[in-house]
Amino acid sequence: MSENISKISYSEKIGEKHYNLKFVLLIFILSAGLFYFVRFFEDNTYQIFVMDHYLVFHTIVEYVSIVMYIASFLVIYYTGERENSVRMIITATALFFVALIDFWHTFSYSGMPGLLVGSSGQAATAFWIIGRMGFAVGILAGTFVPIEVKGKLKNRLLYVLVPFLFSLVFLIYISYYPETFPALFIEGQGLTGTKQLMEIGIILIMSLAFIKLFLEYKKDSRNTLALFLGALIISIFSELSFTNYASVYDTYNLLGHIYKLIASYMIFKVMFIYNIKHPYEELDAAEKTINNYANNLEDLVEKRTQEVEKANRQLLKDIEYAKTIQNAVMPVKEGSFENLEFYSEYIPFEKVGGDYYGLEEIDDEHVAFYIGDVAGHGIPAAMMTMFMKQSIVTHRKYQNEILEVYEPNKVIENLYNKFNETDFPTEMYSVMIYGIYNKKSNKIKLSSAGLNTYPLLYEGNGKVRKINHQGFPICKFDKDHKPIYTNYEIKLNEGNKLFIYTDGVIEAMNRHDQNHGEENLIKIFKKKGDKSSKEISDEIIKKLNKYVRNEELKDDVNYLILSVG
Repeated sequence: MSENISKISYSEKIGEKHYNLKFVLLIFILSAGLFYFVRFFEDNTYQIFVMDHYLVFHTIVEYVSIVMYIASFLVIYYTGERENSVRMIITATALFFVALIDFWHTFSYSGMPGLLVGSSGQAATAFWIIGRMGFAVGILAGTFVPIEVKGKLKNRLLYVLVPFLFSLVFLIYISYYPETFPALFIEGQGLTGTKQLMEIGIILIMSLAFIKLFLEYKKDSRNTLALFLGALIISIFSELSFTNYASVYDTYNLLGHIYKLIASYMIFKVMFIYNIKHPYEELDAAEKTINNYANNLEDLVEKRTQEVEKANRQLLKDIEYAKTIQNAVMPVKEGSFENLEFYSEYIPFEKVGGDYYGLEEIDDEHVAFYIGDVAGHGIPAAMMTMFMKQSIVTHRKYQNEILEVYEPNKVIENLYNKFNETDFPTEMYSVMIYGIYNKKSNKIKLSSAGLNTYPLLYEGNGKVRKINHQGFPICKFDKDHKPIYTNYEIKLNEGNKLFIYTDGVIEAMNRHDQNHGEENLIKIFKKKGDKSSKEISDEIIKKLNKYVRNEELKDDVNYLILSVG
């Protein structure tokens, strides 16, 4: 949440989506539409899912929500050395408590192994009510503190221990003294009246928090406040869903968890925007104040210099926090998807980088991968990499569970269109390659958005082939321009390796201002291509360091090695 509407938002400058009352209304319409669609057409939409299948879905959704809540808490925890909004501290602490309770809830769900005792519908429902009540009360408590009131986490460990101890008390209480807790769910009958009344109470608390925040928004139209209002609306419809289920594996239970997952992501986004970007907004405002007092600069130079130095020190701290967040969303360095093995390397030029990559197992047959480079370096480039990673849509899942895997050229085309709907400056752009590997046919289909390097295919016996491609960058261009992206197909045989990389690998300079070049990479693969991907990567880094010696890298080093085992 930004500090004041009178200030120019730094996030708006770099293209942060503008959330307003239209957005809040749209969230309400979509949430209500989905809920009442399921309700009115219950004869066609209602079903009780197979327990094993539903437990997989439930566990994944709960774990993702837990990660989002803990990430929201960690944003505050790791920025605790500087002043934070007291409201944010209250909200983050409540979210950490909810994350722990949700963890107990997940393991106590019917069909799960349980923690201290066996699982049951009553225990899972009890933990759910405690968690959602903690969520609602925590959000409401935060609304009573003005967003401008600041505070520090003087003893950060306390903010971890208190929620943990409270959650531990509830774990022991529900596990060993379940008879003292009101009956909420009866196997074979469904929800009790007590459970429904508690859910209604939670909804009323959330509604009160929504009203208070809505009145605040009318005075100060902050983007993140509108986003938070949307999250509360979705949370309310989540609770409505949980007043209607008859089985812990039915449609209403599933719908409630979907609402919860979306709301948890939106809340994380609010916490991230306010607490990570906000310091840069303050720095921007400080710079404008200096310009306004330019005529009195001689008298104010010493004082203003001290202020700027302080702001710069804070900026360096915040960059470290941003680096931690960026590293957290990067995929693992190496791994495999059945017969496809991958190994990656990412060395940012600055504290935070402008390159990105990722892999995703879409279904049993397809694995998506991508690598890209954003124009520029530092915080703006890092923020755009976050946008690129979040905006890549690999597939579409229909209500009948049929999965449509998008072709690579379609994925890039959609990404291009989505980027042109944002307010990113025209000088910012990205080049990338996106591809899909078919585990059955061992074929790769890829498409290019103008990546200015050519993948290298090691075919065995010292033979290396360069994969030519072309494509239009992800950039702001004429609104009537519709770029055409082409798919390229590559067959990988056992032992083959595909090396995809950004230009930082070949543009590293030695003391004679000579580029490392593509030829040096080809030589490495000709000589070491039969080795493991890790050994090849170690050789690349070794040769690169030897080539540049004491010279500094001028760009991020980022590459991905795919091989068929």
